[in-house]
Amino acid sequence: MLNRLTVSVLLVFILLSNLQAQRKLGEATFRHIETIAADTFEGRRAGSTGGYAAANYITKILADNDVEPAGDGSYFQLFTKVYPNCRNIFGIISGSDPELSKQLIAVGAHYDHVGFGKNRNSGPIHNGADDNASGTATVLELVKHFSKNKNRLKRSLLVCFWDSEEQGLIGSKHWMENPTVDVSRIVFKVNIDMVGRLDGDTLELQGHRSVHGLKPIMNQLNEGINIKLDYVWTMVANSDHWPFINRQIPGFMFHTGLHKEYHKPEDDPETIDIEGLEKVGLLARRFITHLGTAESTPRFREESLTEKMPRP
Repeated sequence: MLNRLTVSVLLVFILLSNLQAQRKLGEATFRHIETIAADTFEGRRAGSTGGYAAANYITKILADNDVEPAGDGSYFQLFTKVYPNCRNIFGIISGSDPELSKQLIAVGAHYDHVGFGKNRNSGPIHNGADDNASGTATVLELVKHFSKNKNRLKRSLLVCFWDSEEQGLIGSKHWMENPTVDVSRIVFKVNIDMVGRLDGDTLELQGHRSVHGLKPIMNQLNEGINIKLDYVWTMVANSDHWPFINRQIPGFMFHTGLHKEYHKPEDDPETIDIEGLEKVGLLARRFITHLGTAESTPRFREESLTEKMPRP
């Protein structure tokens, strides 16, 4: 029988192990940001050389983790609109349950940014460390986690990396019009866009009203992480969860908010809150685990598109 001292030591060991694992998650996520938000990627404008370099970095990680390609015969879906030669990226991590694995949870982030800003081919590079290298990096770490056999979910994951979001959600809208998998299989969309600047502030959950019963689930999953959650009422077409909601597929966006470096050259890796990044990553991991293992399928709230904000 374990005595109280032994139990206390074990609890401390478990706590320290969990903290160390969380730190590793934040540091691993940040390393991706350092890579794709470096000057050598020239701000990842859609269809640009830097954008292609970022896409190749992403697909190598997908291949290294044995993620099944889900684009047009490869990881890629090519399209041209506003800018030529753009590339969305898709992969599937198959679920373990014979029936539930037919359903897909779409988890994604846009990996493009604005290049040189208003000057198309020269000038200060806008590296977009928060927008949206932070979201891309978070999804890459989710890929590494859920592709391990011990972490496989009952439902399958469709991982999405969108190009040309900055020109008006063009990549995600294009895919909705030209899907590379059966859209009817998708039961939820998790969008991760700008999550690198938590800094002790709030994490916004935009689009949460599109699904029944999200708040109590998220509040419970947040226990021990203790992020301040802001359940934003408004639902606007401001990122890549919107084309899914518009097709009555429930979903929402993790977002740590805008800041003075938004769409400016100063959005560099040194501005990223690594501790906050790991907290958001852990919460996303818990929520996707919940989605992937729950017995019930998420239901879209049709009234979310038309209901008015209740008066205080």
